[in-house]
This record gives sequence, C-alpha cells and structure tokens, in this order.
Amino acid sequence: MPEEQIITVRKIMEGPAFQDSIEIGTPGKGGAIKIYGDFGSPEDFQRRITEAVRLRKVAAELMEGSP
Repeated sequence: MPEEQIITVRKIMEGPAFQDSIEIGTPGKGGAIKIYGDFGSPEDFQRRITEAVRLRKVAAELMEGSP
C-alpha cells in the first residue's frame, strides 16, 4: 500500500503585488497621490482610493498648521 503524500503549493510573487495604478491630483496644486491596486477588484480599489484621498486631506491640514 503506498504511503500518503502531502503536497504544498506556494504562490511566490515577484515584483509589486499590485500592478494597476491611478494617479489623482497634481504636484503643484495640493499634491498628487498614486494608488496601486487591482482593477479586477474594483471594490477593494475604491477603498484604497477613498483612504488615500482621506490621508491626503490629513496631510494638507497638517501642512497648513506648520510654520
């Protein structure tokens, strides 16, 4: 009787995990942000965009308060 075998499959990613990107804004007018994600997963990408815009706003508010 043959022995039981265990096979393990691993996905090894080389390079960035997210290949797709979108850039919003301009460097001279409030700053530009580039968001990386997967266009095949629009819900996740939208969450990334929303969070990036929120963080950009926080950074702008912090810069307004700096001397």
